Amino acid sequence: MTQTSAYVPRTASGVDAVERFDRIVQDLVDRLGNLGALVVIDVDGVGRVNFTAGHADRERSRAVTPNDIFQIGSQSKTITAMLLVLLARDGRIDLDSPVRDYLDLPIDRRITSRHLLMNTSGLGEFSRALGDHFDMRIPFAPRDLVALALPQGQLFEPGNRFDYCNTGWVIAAMIAEAVTQRRYGDLVAERIVAPLALRNTAFGAFPPGDPMRGYWMLSGQPEPVDITGALSWAYGCGDGIASANDILTIYQSLLRPDSPLGITLGDLAAATASPSQNPAFALSLGLDYALGLERRAWAGREVWGHPGSTEATRSSTWIDAGAGVAVTTAVTIVHGASPIGDDIRYPREQLFAMALQTGYALATERPVHAARVMDMAE
Repeated sequence: MTQTSAYVPRTASGVDAVERFDRIVQDLVDRLGNLGALVVIDVDGVGRVNFTAGHADRERSRAVTPNDIFQIGSQSKTITAMLLVLLARDGRIDLDSPVRDYLDLPIDRRITSRHLLMNTSGLGEFSRALGDHFDMRIPFAPRDLVALALPQGQLFEPGNRFDYCNTGWVIAAMIAEAVTQRRYGDLVAERIVAPLALRNTAFGAFPPGDPMRGYWMLSGQPEPVDITGALSWAYGCGDGIASANDILTIYQSLLRPDSPLGITLGDLAAATASPSQNPAFALSLGLDYALGLERRAWAGREVWGHPGSTEATRSSTWIDAGAGVAVTTAVTIVHGASPIGDDIRYPREQLFAMALQTGYALATERPVHAARVMDMAE
């Protein structure tokens, strides 16, 4: 069921684009077997359209709504990067100083905070050591996660290239705590959540709101386990929970010169790194990485943002500054409930590209800029 707020398409092409994308969202549940789906498309000067499908829990006690909260996964990395940029402006850290100036860790002395935030550290990946059958409800300490990656050694010279690395983000959050003597989640609440007046966002805790729940089929368990709030394993790299409205506000703040955070897209995207042709983390291929942001060519246009994946939720947010289009997506799953791979049930390329294409179709209904947007899309 498509629900609209603030804007209803008024042209045949706009109506057609919305109806076609609505079928894609419905298919995520009806044909591909995902639990619930939520997509919000926001077009500057036009309005916002919400798409929902499926249910918020396995019991099907209620349908997904546009106001639900969900795990944002690796979109958390953008927020972690923003926090460290703010701490650097305060003089609390230097992004180009060695990490070991702030933390006693047995890692390469040359690795800096900037390397962590651009995924160019060359550190090993802790999530590989966790395996496919660990119980994520077991609490992990950040140093435990770093320790899991250390036996993999230094994969490449620091700064040599981009290769996605969750371990670096755990360390980045540890640095924030070390230099402030404050909890990472409390720092995010004070420096990002409060200034942006976010109502349903938290890190390392559960914010107000009704969640889209996700589940894991653990070995030896007769029924899937609810893992919606089990996020200690994702400290700093993927432990955010937010609503679609809040996550859009965070990313769109990068396009506002008057943002209360004082951080722009240009601040985070001043430099990018590229992967090798055979990256250790396969999804690194085909993108450039800035400070906590990916640059992609979804729908054939340059967009900035970040995908996020946990074992409960698949999500993303993408912004196209030139077209004034932003989209955010969330799909919840029952992980491991089928022999068919979960990634096959989540066609991210189609979802991201078609969400943006729908936004571009709606942008042509913006009278002042319609011609400009259409020219850019050609």
